[in-house]
Amino acid sequence: MNKILQIIIILLCCTLTINMHTQAATPQAKPFTIVIDAGHGGRDPGAIGKITREKDINLAIALKLGKRIEQGIEDVKVHYTRTTDIFLPLQDRANYVNKQGADLFICIHTNAVDNPNVKGAETFTLGLNKAESNLDVAMRENSVILLEDDYKANYQGFDPNSVESYIMFDFMQDQYLDKSLSFAVLVQNNMTTKCARYDRGVRQAAFWVLHKSACPSVLVEVGFITNQQDEKYLASEEGRNALADAIYNAVVLYKKDIDKKNGIIKTQEQPNVTANTDNKEQKTTIANTICYKIQIAAVKEQLPANDPAFKGLKNIQYYKENNYYKYTYGEEITFEAINKLHKEIKNKFPDSFVVAFKDGQKINVKTARQLEQTK
Repeated sequence: MNKILQIIIILLCCTLTINMHTQAATPQAKPFTIVIDAGHGGRDPGAIGKITREKDINLAIALKLGKRIEQGIEDVKVHYTRTTDIFLPLQDRANYVNKQGADLFICIHTNAVDNPNVKGAETFTLGLNKAESNLDVAMRENSVILLEDDYKANYQGFDPNSVESYIMFDFMQDQYLDKSLSFAVLVQNNMTTKCARYDRGVRQAAFWVLHKSACPSVLVEVGFITNQQDEKYLASEEGRNALADAIYNAVVLYKKDIDKKNGIIKTQEQPNVTANTDNKEQKTTIANTICYKIQIAAVKEQLPANDPAFKGLKNIQYYKENNYYKYTYGEEITFEAINKLHKEIKNKFPDSFVVAFKDGQKINVKTARQLEQTK
């Protein structure tokens, strides 16, 4: 009996040891990683208002946002580029994002212009928009580069104050644009609905810190420090809490969508792509295949087929996503063909970009190109 008992104990110990080694050898799933960047800091105050400074607004909202994410969403790791009033070069911020292997990068900033009547919130993704207002924002936010030592060497000769330097962004294909835009729309919707901020829309601009970050990224301008009402709101605990809540809500929705696509949450059927022809909905003309289109506008209210916003283009289509009507032009089965068409209308629609669909459902452009090449 003693020998049998000894054998049983040995077998149990072996089983326990094997299980421990198996658990140790099993790779742990990487948590969804978010990096939050409070713009400016230290010797760089950012924009200065009558009662507060941009760097303080940005940091307060960033810390509140991070705390909400940490407490409210499971399996998410939050990192901050700064948690105190310190100066960080733009490239260091981007390097930190990449070092953490971020799945999402959120930059918090506060806007400023000479006109004190300008107000509201806007959310930017990476891209070259030649509109003067968008370029002005990019130049102002990128100008922090000039405070750095050896900035010419560190930024490959990029001059944030030179319009010519921004030409480089015109040739970029951002592989994270689709996801960045989806998140930007969620952020903008929540800031305007939950915080009642004046809606300045989702825009594209050439921000260095977004350009060098290898993940979906947005830069949120929470309001204008140069507008009396906006600044009062941004300086208040109520306003900062509300904005942190709004961006947090966007993160929750975005993460939920990512989980669905990764099979963590059961995917619900997506709406079919529809065409705008006398306001009657029709399915896209190219079905059961990969196709590319050029997105030229995203608005909350449906537009008539002859709306001036289309600038004379015919056969405009739209699809609905995140409560927005997203209008597209052209329909090609190769990226080369749609890229050629995109160049032809780029001057009319500087904010436009290529989107892709498979079997009537939107997919990432990079994925579509990979599928196209395997045909």
